[in-house]
Amino acid sequence: MVSQCSACQKCILCGEGWRSFGGKCYYFSTDKLNWMMSRDYCTGKGGHLVTITSKEEHNFLASQAEENHWIGLNDLEKEGQWMWVNNQSLNETGVKFWRQREPEKLSEPDNWRHEDPSGENCAELDSSDFWFDASCRKQKKYICEKNQYLEFTEAV
Repeated sequence: MVSQCSACQKCILCGEGWRSFGGKCYYFSTDKLNWMMSRDYCTGKGGHLVTITSKEEHNFLASQAEENHWIGLNDLEKEGQWMWVNNQSLNETGVKFWRQREPEKLSEPDNWRHEDPSGENCAELDSSDFWFDASCRKQKKYICEKNQYLEFTEAV
């Protein structure tokens, strides 16, 4: 717990460049990568592309993201079967923030094939606070997530 840190110790919750919320740490990239490279980058940093499991978490992420960011959701293995990078199905997490349009128009995910014949198989958090499916090949910012931990080090 943070309260256990004394004046002669430095408490590290997430690490430099990470933001803390709800017991987890989040890294909002400043560079842009395609979805697969984003996934690999997050894994290399000891985490994974973000999995969104609550309205509170979604609202926090949306408030921090000023433009579109990759999240850890895809239907690469089977069209229409959306899975998180931790192998949970979208239905298991119970939260969905897909962009809904008027009844006569397609809502997200729509697997639009105009720019990429393979379709839109990766999800992004849009700057309008909704999820959209997009071509995994596109370069976008991304959000990594890892568990929060405390490390006590002697202050210098």
